[in-house]
Amino acid sequence: MKKRINITVATGMHEMGGIATVLNVLNNGFFQQWNMRHVTTHTNASRLFGLNKIFLFIFALIKLVWFLTFYHVGVIHIHIASRGSYKRKSLIIRLAKLFNAKVILHLHGAEFQEFYNNECSPDKQQHIRNTFNLADAVIVLSTQWYSWMTTIVSDLTKVHVVYNAVETLALNRNNVEQGRILFLGRLGERKGVKDLINAFAIVVKNYPHARLTLGGDGDIETFKQHVERLGISNNVDFLGWVAGKQKNLWLSKADVYCLPSYNEGFPMGVLEAMSANIPIVASTAGGIPDAIKDGVDGLLIEAGDVEKLAEHLELMISNRDLNTTFSTTAKNKFIKNFSKQAVFPELDKIYTELMSK
Repeated sequence: MKKRINITVATGMHEMGGIATVLNVLNNGFFQQWNMRHVTTHTNASRLFGLNKIFLFIFALIKLVWFLTFYHVGVIHIHIASRGSYKRKSLIIRLAKLFNAKVILHLHGAEFQEFYNNECSPDKQQHIRNTFNLADAVIVLSTQWYSWMTTIVSDLTKVHVVYNAVETLALNRNNVEQGRILFLGRLGERKGVKDLINAFAIVVKNYPHARLTLGGDGDIETFKQHVERLGISNNVDFLGWVAGKQKNLWLSKADVYCLPSYNEGFPMGVLEAMSANIPIVASTAGGIPDAIKDGVDGLLIEAGDVEKLAEHLELMISNRDLNTTFSTTAKNKFIKNFSKQAVFPELDKIYTELMSK
């Protein structure tokens, strides 16, 4: 009798970024429960065990065929984003369907709608619709993404909103440094980093002790130069990519977490801040409004509104009662909706339903 397994298909688990973070959370309980095997289709490293990216993808296809041939595969859970990720995963779902496998497409890419609308020809758009309609289940990260998926998938009963989850953090909030604003993520225009720096330049005029801490990879040198031009270098820290204990250290120091993005899926950094009892100022991009209700769990702005962003950051620094209230309500909402204990059962339901068909 063939051994029963399930398969997850995604980027490498040791990569930077949101998908890898999601995978590592799932690998702490969920993967073990469902006897998952991981197939890596892509890595940001130029080489992996001597193989370049093309050969890595070919190896992934061979590995997938091996599993489908010699094991009883219940579900293939494919994590998909735009551009190169879509090309790879669209091939994989068609390969899986040759073996009559049950497939979940889990959409992560914050820019997938922009990719679909602005970078794809009508034929490519039809190919994308066909790909998602091949899936037995489609997972999106927010109600906003569900609304868009109604234009892509014909059978909406197979579209599910499942929020990302992160570990529940119990950090020492006695380490909080009043006025320290934290950003975690890739430094770039999409994340609104330039807007954040410009807003902080306003904040620091009124609160000279304030500090902006930017943790992430990306176009660091460009933003360092922008900070220098604004004359606020002494108040801004560039950490590079941070993870694990180092990330938790900076979360424990943060007075406010800020993410003024233009496009998002469901940002892991916001969830980590909620888990760490940090009040949040963010934009309304993507799934952020599903996590943060303006004026209840934190403060929201429209992306690009630098003056309002500065105003909200100053309010979070100056109004300590409001700072505490938002940190508490956000933590409670996190436990109820975004902890592993809340999210894993939603995935369990989808897996169980597919396997019963």
